[in-house]
Amino acid sequence: MNITRMAVRNPAATLVVSLLLLGFGTLALFRLPIQLLPELTPPRIGIYTAWRAAAPEEIEEQIIQPQERVLRNIEGVTSMVSSISRDEGYIELNFEIGWDMQKGLIDVITNLNQAPPLPGDAEEPIVAAGAGTTGNNAAATLQLYRPDGDKTMDMVVYEDLVETVVEPRLARIPGVARVRLESQRQREIAVNIDPYRLAGMGIAIEEVARALRRATDVSGGFAEVGARQYTVRFAGSYGIDELGALVVGWRNGQPVYLRDVAEVRTGWMERNSFSRRNGQPSYYIRLERGNGANTVQLLDNLKVALDELNAGPLARQNLKLELSFDASLHIRRAIALVQGNLLLGLALSSMVLFYFLRIMRATLVIALSIPLSLMGAFLALSATGHSLNVISLAGLAFAVGLAMDASIIVQENVMRLSQQGMSRMEASEKGAAEVAMALLSSTLTTVAIFMPILFIEGVEGQLFQDLAITLSVAVITSLVVSLTILPAATAHFVSSDAPDDPLSRFWDRLSDWLGERTLTYKDRRMWIVSILGFSVLASVLFMPKVDFLPRADVDAIESYLELPPGTNLDMVEREIFAVIEKRLEPHYKGEKEPGVRGYNVGVGPGWAVVFLYPAKPEGVEPMMDLMREEILADLPGVEPYVQRASMIQVDAGGGRSIAIDIRGADLETLMEVASAGMDKLRSMWDDATSWAQPALAMNQPELRILPDDKRLGQAGIDRAQLADAVRTLTDGLFAGEYFDGNRRYDVIVHGPRWGTPEEFASMPIATPLAGVQKVGELANIDYTVGPVQLQRVDGLRTVTINLLPPEHVTLEEALERLRAELGPEIQALLPPGASIRYRGSADRLEQAVNGMLVNFVIAVLILFAIMAAIFRSAWDSLLVLLVMPPAIAGGIIALKIFNLFSYQSLDMLTMIGFIILLGLVVNNAILLVDRTRQLEREGVEQRQAIRDAVRMRARPIFMSTLTSIFGMLPLMLMPGVG
Repeated sequence: MNITRMAVRNPAATLVVSLLLLGFGTLALFRLPIQLLPELTPPRIGIYTAWRAAAPEEIEEQIIQPQERVLRNIEGVTSMVSSISRDEGYIELNFEIGWDMQKGLIDVITNLNQAPPLPGDAEEPIVAAGAGTTGNNAAATLQLYRPDGDKTMDMVVYEDLVETVVEPRLARIPGVARVRLESQRQREIAVNIDPYRLAGMGIAIEEVARALRRATDVSGGFAEVGARQYTVRFAGSYGIDELGALVVGWRNGQPVYLRDVAEVRTGWMERNSFSRRNGQPSYYIRLERGNGANTVQLLDNLKVALDELNAGPLARQNLKLELSFDASLHIRRAIALVQGNLLLGLALSSMVLFYFLRIMRATLVIALSIPLSLMGAFLALSATGHSLNVISLAGLAFAVGLAMDASIIVQENVMRLSQQGMSRMEASEKGAAEVAMALLSSTLTTVAIFMPILFIEGVEGQLFQDLAITLSVAVITSLVVSLTILPAATAHFVSSDAPDDPLSRFWDRLSDWLGERTLTYKDRRMWIVSILGFSVLASVLFMPKVDFLPRADVDAIESYLELPPGTNLDMVEREIFAVIEKRLEPHYKGEKEPGVRGYNVGVGPGWAVVFLYPAKPEGVEPMMDLMREEILADLPGVEPYVQRASMIQVDAGGGRSIAIDIRGADLETLMEVASAGMDKLRSMWDDATSWAQPALAMNQPELRILPDDKRLGQAGIDRAQLADAVRTLTDGLFAGEYFDGNRRYDVIVHGPRWGTPEEFASMPIATPLAGVQKVGELANIDYTVGPVQLQRVDGLRTVTINLLPPEHVTLEEALERLRAELGPEIQALLPPGASIRYRGSADRLEQAVNGMLVNFVIAVLILFAIMAAIFRSAWDSLLVLLVMPPAIAGGIIALKIFNLFSYQSLDMLTMIGFIILLGLVVNNAILLVDRTRQLEREGVEQRQAIRDAVRMRARPIFMSTLTSIFGMLPLMLMPGVG
């Protein structure tokens, strides 16, 4: 069956098929979800456990390590990272890409049930599954604030509004896995005891807590009484207003009521973090994205929810809920940039075509065949569940050049036959048939190059699959279009009066020149050896080091601050951030340049971040310098790290950071070794950014209470009772929960505030055998230091040095230098059993490069087999493959030249260009070999057949190459996030 003849002789049916393809393709295009990039983060499950008033080391010992023990053998887990700070611990499980996350979630919950019981006042673990459940990978961050409010107000007054109105509305947004209220503070019933009155009455603190725990309602079951059944309930709880009447002990036959020794009030737990928006106190909310959720669609739905909330319940409170960072703006800007470059490339390619063809209708036919080819790609993306992103759009831009190749070759051959006197109908049918096998071969080879990519695992597989699908389907569709729709349009629409080729003499001279230079066997061998030798030599000499992912910079600045250990929040807010906001205020009000559109501040135990938006894109770099030199300079005890924000958030460095894990059991030694490693890093690169996680400061002031067992025994109490007294006199002792029918309150027994360790040591405690004793008489108090945060990786205590190499240094170069210079020095300082490991983009880079090399070899073998089958000659197949070394060398040299003007590393996205390049040059070689063999079969002598093939195919090869170059030129000359 000749599909070209059917299309040419049934123009109405061909038109209907074309319109259907355009219609369904357009429908698929508008239904495609929009992302910046394909999903790059592995599926994750996070386990969050809160334990109020607990130090990091206690959380590690009693909660995190037992949980790790039952979680570490879950199937599909690739890494387990635990972050521990004051009051909370978080375990992040990263799973293999493509893993069944429903099964993973069930496994996590099942295994957690096998963990030991939690401490009584610790909250039950919260398990959340999502892509980007931590850090900068959150789907969106929000700030609730009063634009005209008091700068010293406490946002906790709006806690009820957030929990009952804001949180439920945000949780209903499709794609949101979890709403995290980062500024949330728990309600509590504070029982503020007077330790002196308690001690004077001989009542121990533990007795008060025990009385509060026992004052609860208890179910008595059911009782059958005659014909009735009664529910029996022991109403043992007190109302909040009645709690003062609780009897906490008896002395001299008289009851001692709670109101006699304590004051009861309702309120909120003390804050351990704060956030601010444009200088105003704010309530910070983070949305976590579910696996597979579309970011842009989620943000569009979020904006609808924000409009509803801001126009309704928040407006009545003079509150405003804003996106802290709107990723959709940058994603749409990147998509628009690539779309514009695609259209501009198509226009430039059409102009090149017109220069060669000199017939407007023939040029339009080729240009109009491109949208048809792209529609097939849109349908494939929609059918396979992929998104419209920078990678798939780049694939479409590249596909324009490759899809044009088939149309150019058919159109050029049809016009050549028309010039020889054939009718439009006959020339269209025969012109397409003559090149059909060559086009089929080039299409199969193009698809063969990308086919192995579909089976690559990991980040590189996620990146390249969209490209492989887009290009492969677009090229296949272009083959069908060029053999059906284009000949039909040419036969019925394009004039048969084709003008003479103005470059015919050039093609003649080119074929003659090549013929003269390859007359003898010696000449041919010299050319082959020279070209291949130069290609291999150039590739070896100029081969750049490999990078992982480029930074997709956006118009925002991230500044991380290491705060002085032991500084309380009030001091941080008053002495540090009040100064920062004062310095930023004239820039925010437009009184100084560069201007600031807005800024956010977030502060927690030992850490802080300032996220800033310059008023103009060109103000980013000056503002970064200003942040380093003025805004964040000369702050007491503060170490700032300033960097430009990136849309690619595979890791903390936007896809370019190296995590150096130093693992062992002795935390103090790990800190010392990491500190030496940081000093070494600073001497290796002046303009690199490095920071430690957790901070290298074992200097969080710590009062270590060491019980004296002899004194405790003489006093008649044990360690647990003394520990409860110490907890009461510091952050408060958990004494149960109270439920008022709507809300649940923690009941916390608090002691009076004390100003010095000596005052704490003098606090009295009633004991059964020794009367009133001071804390300092029952225990020794040591002044020491401890960690602010802890981190564990794969079950081991870990201190991580994060390195963001300078922009001109690739990850491969940085890794080689780290392993040669830093690694041996660190290893020499480590004790037995400790180790060093490279993580983050470092291990991803090695996996990606190895995967790329393996799949490139597979693709070449597939190419060889396909071409050998089509040509029926392994030799011809090898001839075609010989064009690859010069093509690779040309790409490497071009990259080297480009770096003289603007830096571009050989990252994973640049490798895409090399893959497409190979498909392009192989197609040209196939055309020449195929035409040469056709002429030989017609009886033409070999050397003459080669010269005639060059003469005949040089024009379409030049046309297709130049259209591809001009089609991709805007992508190179108009850089941006895309």
